[in-house]
Amino acid sequence: MKRLILVLLFISCKSPQNKWVSLIKNNSLEGWHYFQDDGLKKGWSVKNGILIFDKISGLESGEDDASLLSDKIYESFEIFFEWKIEEGGNSGFMWGVNENPDYKFPYQTGPEIQIIDPDVYANPENVLGGDIELNNILGDLDQKKKFLGAVYDLFSPKGELKPNPVGDWNIYYIKIDQKNNQGLLKLNDVLINEFPLSGPKWDDSFSKSKFNKSEDYPYLGKKRWYDFAKFKKGAICLQDHPGKAYFKNIKIRELY
Repeated sequence: MKRLILVLLFISCKSPQNKWVSLIKNNSLEGWHYFQDDGLKKGWSVKNGILIFDKISGLESGEDDASLLSDKIYESFEIFFEWKIEEGGNSGFMWGVNENPDYKFPYQTGPEIQIIDPDVYANPENVLGGDIELNNILGDLDQKKKFLGAVYDLFSPKGELKPNPVGDWNIYYIKIDQKNNQGLLKLNDVLINEFPLSGPKWDDSFSKSKFNKSEDYPYLGKKRWYDFAKFKKGAICLQDHPGKAYFKNIKIRELY
């Protein structure tokens, strides 16, 4: 009888399975803020339930980064969203972003899953963002570590990707499971990338990436890439990058 009581107590104390939560609320930016917001940043809006980035990116204008961060901090989660971009444009989704003022950009701490017009790999001259983005493409034509669906400069997507055309909606499903050291990405319900979040395979990819070459990037400040991917808990982020970007039906579910 005593054992039965303990079992019932254990079951009653277990947390219910976490539910999916919408991250677009009241047709507004509620629940989001600009990276290191000083009250002057702009570029994001919500119209008819669609989150829109529509400005000249900081990369092109020289202004401070205007990426959009979640107010809430996440560790292990699943997220689903629809996205589209304009021809030649790109954006990205980051996790584990730390907003300490020592960091000038969210990508100094947060790994990124790439969103980009895949046609720029066949026609690099069409990429938006000037020489920086052009050189990123030209140096990646073989490895495709900066291609659509890549974990930026770390893990290339696998198999044949079948994105919908630029201007049409695509769907990303992303899982970041720190407890089980598992990350994965589906594009339009097709698995295109699986990757660890730490360990030997991660370390090997990191060693071959730009994130292991901090001294080459003085514009990042004293922190450079030294804390890249070091934070298991952090904000999620939608990137300030060249070209208009649109997101809708953003839903997240914490895993534990």
